[in-house]
Amino acid sequence: MPIRKVTRHGQSRLFIDIRYKTKDGQRARYRKDAQVQTLPGARAEEKRVLLNLARFGTPYAPENDVPAPPAASLAGSPPAPSTTPALSTKTFSEVVSEYRSTFMLTDLKVTTRRGYALVLDRHLLPTFGDLPIAQVDGAAAAELDLALSKQDRARATRNNVQIVLRSVLRFATSRGYLAGLPPALPRLKAAEKSILEIPSERDIDTILASAVPSQRLAFALMAYAGLRPNEVRALRRRDVLLPGTNGEAQGGFLSVREGRSYGETHTPKTGQREIPITAPLARLLEHVEHGPKDGRIALNQQGKPWGQYGLTQAFERVRDRAELGGWSVYGLRHYAITSWLRAGVPVHVVQRMAGHKHLSTTQGYVHHLKEDLAEAARRIAKATEGRGNSGATEPGEPEQGQGNGRGDGGASHGPRPVKGRARKG
Repeated sequence: MPIRKVTRHGQSRLFIDIRYKTKDGQRARYRKDAQVQTLPGARAEEKRVLLNLARFGTPYAPENDVPAPPAASLAGSPPAPSTTPALSTKTFSEVVSEYRSTFMLTDLKVTTRRGYALVLDRHLLPTFGDLPIAQVDGAAAAELDLALSKQDRARATRNNVQIVLRSVLRFATSRGYLAGLPPALPRLKAAEKSILEIPSERDIDTILASAVPSQRLAFALMAYAGLRPNEVRALRRRDVLLPGTNGEAQGGFLSVREGRSYGETHTPKTGQREIPITAPLARLLEHVEHGPKDGRIALNQQGKPWGQYGLTQAFERVRDRAELGGWSVYGLRHYAITSWLRAGVPVHVVQRMAGHKHLSTTQGYVHHLKEDLAEAARRIAKATEGRGNSGATEPGEPEQGQGNGRGDGGASHGPRPVKGRARKG
């Protein structure tokens, strides 16, 4: 832990301890009491040190990188107004170069970093690259958003462009290249609602039966434990606790400690979590106790760890061979999450098992299940089947207020008219 509490002379102090390598490859440490003895202050100092290490290779910024203090004013006269620093003439491209080499490395996880880089290279740098950073204002951002709208870009794409642009402008403000975040930036658009494509149990069985053993284990980790592809790639033997025998998963758990994306290992944004091992998954995991504890569990047909796109490509081949629908490899994870909810596991527990940062993400699985909507449609159709437009009672159908033949004591428990509700968004 870079920040920890230590006791010195009977007093508790916040202490910063960061290991790093100097430019010539020598190991070194930054070990000091935090300048401000509050947790937010210590974290701010830690972030500042990491930024300096990324930018200069040393925990301390060079003296010539610190803005000079304002010139002394005449005695008795008010201080002269500060002038705009020379660094404010930097172009957007120059600020982005600095942003990439510092903030993106220290503050963004690898998957987010890659997404930001795509937005920068495809949209922002071609549009604003040669402009002074001060000219990238609300009007310029609105003009870019309008151009993307005319290109029929999805709302998600337009939002992502604005999010990355805001991040760069905040970075420029923190560096003193801007006085503040430009006003009148375009508002983010409401997200387009989508209905989750959830494979059925039969689809899952077909996928697993059509896969070869190495693929089957990886797919099962997603379908029965809800792992993301990057978590499957990073799973090690030490992460599996399987005390049961004969395929029984009594007390068995998977510990999700890390993910692996684009060759880099990273910690899940919600931290470590544990997931119960189901019996079908336990049968596929029986062999994992044999081998080094740090060995990877999910390997491809060549016995090597899966690459960044290997799982997706393997799943698409198996899916197409089985002549199933066009859902993606993430459908396996969606199946796991919805199966937990349908089994009655509380939503907040499912949130933890799935590694969702926000409860609203988990609740989306409750409200937008395509299969459940189809089931609702079937029930409504069955309930209204045979009823004429005139509302006349069909032979054998109980009249209103009479019993329905199910021993309900004459109360009407049949389907009631449902008032239409306008769909939001």
